[in-house]
Amino acid sequence: MKALTWQGTRTVTVEDVPDPVIQRPTDAIVRITSSAICGSDLHLYELLGPFLDRGDILGHEPMGVVVEVGDAVTTLAVGDRVVIPFTISCGECFFCRQGLQSQCETTQVREYGSGATLFGYTKLYGQVPGRPGGVSPRAARGLQPHHGRLRPAG
Repeated sequence: MKALTWQGTRTVTVEDVPDPVIQRPTDAIVRITSSAICGSDLHLYELLGPFLDRGDILGHEPMGVVVEVGDAVTTLAVGDRVVIPFTISCGECFFCRQGLQSQCETTQVREYGSGATLFGYTKLYGQVPGRPGGVSPRAARGLQPHHGRLRPAG
């Protein structure tokens, strides 16, 4: 598949990267149909270079269509249209129950003193997916089967 990758400060390129695969029974694969560009992307382009590695995949806040789900996924089906928020949160910790998912205690990136892990962002925020080879070891330690839930759109 094609993905936007960070190659250095002020340098991004579209590259061929490995197709995603189901790694856990709670995974879902989504064919992205569109993705947002916001001010945080400008930080990746220049300011947050120290938290990126050459080849990291960029992009967050996408929309798309579910193309495959793991055996344990019960709330999504192939063909569902979804919007994927950038925060990855458990939905069950104290902060999530208070509506503060960006401070999720389960997915906080304690190594850098950051809030919840963010989908498609730098290692400062967990780097999920971020790496062509899969989730970073740091992010994988914080993720549990119920994290990063996708919700059907509309």
